[in-house]
Amino acid sequence: LAQGIWFPSLAPPPRRKPGTAMSDVVGPMLMLPWYNSAPLPDKTEPPKAQSLGFTALSQRLERVLAEQLFSDVVFLRGQEVLCRAHRVVLRRNPTLNLQFEPGGNGNVVPAEVALTVPDAVSAESLREVVRLHYLEVDQIGPGGALDASRPALVAAVDALKGRTSAEEWRALESVFGVFQPHAVASWEALRTAVATERFADCALRVAAGGVLVPAHRVVVAGVEDGHYFSASLRWPGGDGAAPSVSMPEGLSQEALMALLRLRYGGDDVDLDCVLEARHFAEILDWPLVQKLIEDRLEALLADAGQVDAESLLAVLSHAEESLNMPPRLKVAALSAAIRHWSKVIEVVAADDSLPRGRKAELGVMSRIRRRDGHVCSSLEEYLHAAADDLVEWESSLGSGAPVAVRNKLDSAWEHWHQMLFEYGYLFGAATAEQWRERVAARREAFREERSRKRGAEMRLPAGRVWFEATVEWREVPQNAICPGGLEYRFDMQTGRNYARISA
Repeated sequence: LAQGIWFPSLAPPPRRKPGTAMSDVVGPMLMLPWYNSAPLPDKTEPPKAQSLGFTALSQRLERVLAEQLFSDVVFLRGQEVLCRAHRVVLRRNPTLNLQFEPGGNGNVVPAEVALTVPDAVSAESLREVVRLHYLEVDQIGPGGALDASRPALVAAVDALKGRTSAEEWRALESVFGVFQPHAVASWEALRTAVATERFADCALRVAAGGVLVPAHRVVVAGVEDGHYFSASLRWPGGDGAAPSVSMPEGLSQEALMALLRLRYGGDDVDLDCVLEARHFAEILDWPLVQKLIEDRLEALLADAGQVDAESLLAVLSHAEESLNMPPRLKVAALSAAIRHWSKVIEVVAADDSLPRGRKAELGVMSRIRRRDGHVCSSLEEYLHAAADDLVEWESSLGSGAPVAVRNKLDSAWEHWHQMLFEYGYLFGAATAEQWRERVAARREAFREERSRKRGAEMRLPAGRVWFEATVEWREVPQNAICPGGLEYRFDMQTGRNYARISA
């Protein structure tokens, strides 16, 4: 409007007499107060960095810092303890000088290192500076890649500097080195800083072979998780050396190393021991590691065409035996195995990880999937669901439904009975027969109701009923009236008539 342009979606401009200004008709149009502040269509905002929030590793380590657990650095002002921290985290700051004293077996004696701070440094500012070392924010830059300049951390340093006097800031820099934005941006990534054997203050003992793997208590234990390690580390070491934590029986060194890489901030899941790692991640109480593994496993199962038959069978067996595996992952494992049953069956015969009956059931479910596209957790679940759908279909079938529609319904019921026969073979004929009788009774009730309605529509004489034929032979009552085009059979021994829809 401000440019005198009318858009097609608006009403046409009002007519005006020759010599009359447009403003005389619709009022002044060029004095819109928002026009100068509104961006023009050809102006675009510059792309901004998108914050993904604090990393899981950063949040976990910060909670441990807040609780002052497993510290090996203490900041003193005289004899007063101002703050405690962890060398493995502070080492990301290259200008901070930390002591390093190796102990036996490649571990480090978990003795605290004392660092003295000037009197000008307040406890609040010191804790804030120490906390900055624990922060790591994943930010997506304008190009879509992770922004390595750490703008969130730089902004936090600038904010802290603005609240601190020049004298106190110089005192802080005398302890932590140059604390300017360009220096903070060059800090080592948090996950890279902690992924080291330096300053290790505990050892993880693998049951098979007794191998000791150096680790850091601040990483393997935690406040809200890692309780397996927290409980083990409560016991004193006894000899002054770094405490040793015995790993659960059955955990291999390869799986332990894969778990540690994820716990230390990595995101690359080792597929060679993925099932073992998932199992022990739950035991070690590392829920985020467990979720990473499960998400990777679910993505792998979604594209299971590239997975070999042995691996598919192993994942399926693990899902069948696990009581705590998420339902979505169990469904993904079952669906992948059934969708690729043609190659899984090549190895399933020689494998004892699944019961024989379950193997046969999965074969039946594979046939169901090829026919209908359905994947259910069991044959019983499929039969229940299919019976409910077919009963609902039949209950809505009108008395004058076309023969073609009834034929489709009867064909679907015939397939259901074939699957019920398979169920009886696997789980017992008596149960299957009871199921068949219940369904037959419900279907017969529907047929009688349709016959009654059809007879009322045709105004049949009293005592006469309409006979509804199916693709199977059914006895024709003596008082029935049959539609045309049926096929008949007479039983010479009983004197009964039977009819069905001609094939």
